Amino acid sequence: MLDAGNPYMLPSVLVGAAVYLGLAVATDASLLVRVGALLAFVVVVPMVLNRLFGDRGGPSTSGGDELGEE
Repeated sequence: MLDAGNPYMLPSVLVGAAVYLGLAVATDASLLVRVGALLAFVVVVPMVLNRLFGDRGGPSTSGGDELGEE
């Protein structure tokens, strides 16, 4: 779930970076709070979204396209 094949990984990393920078600039949040928010967006959110909505970007395995099947 936490791999490059997850279609929610890149958008989540970009949002996490924006949240981290926003917290660093706009608030006086500690480093622990900023890193916690970054990890929440980078690790937790893509896994939850992939679990809720499934892997919509992967190839389908139905059909007889596997090797050795006739």
